[in-house]
Amino acid sequence: MVKLRKRKRTRRGRSRYLDAVKPEGQEAQREAAFAAIRRLYCECLPLWRSCARGPCRRHRACGGDGAVCLKRTWPLMPQELQQKAFDLVRHGGPRGLSPATQRESILRGFPPTNFVLGNR
Repeated sequence: MVKLRKRKRTRRGRSRYLDAVKPEGQEAQREAAFAAIRRLYCECLPLWRSCARGPCRRHRACGGDGAVCLKRTWPLMPQELQQKAFDLVRHGGPRGLSPATQRESILRGFPPTNFVLGNR
C-alpha cells in the first residue's frame, strides 16, 4: 500500500494588490493604471516627430517623459489620429497588451483627455 504525502503549503509573497482596499492603495493603483495608459498612448502616437530630443527621433519612439510629450503634442494631432489612438489603447495598443488590473481595464475606456491633459 502506497501512502500519499500531504502537500506542504508554502507561503508565497504578498500580492501587490492587497493594498487596494485602503485609500492610499487605491490611489497608487490608479496612478499605476494612468502611467500604463500614457505609455500605450506614447506607443500609438508618432510623438517622436515633433520631439526636440535626438534619441526619440533616431529610434522613432518616445524615450522621454511621455506625460510631458503627450501634453505638448495632443492638441496638435488631427482628430482622426486621436480617435485611432484611443481605439488602439482600448484594445491594448499596437502590441495588444492586456490590462494589468481591473481598474486599468475600466480606465482604458475613458476619454483620452483624462490621461494626456491631466495634471500628473
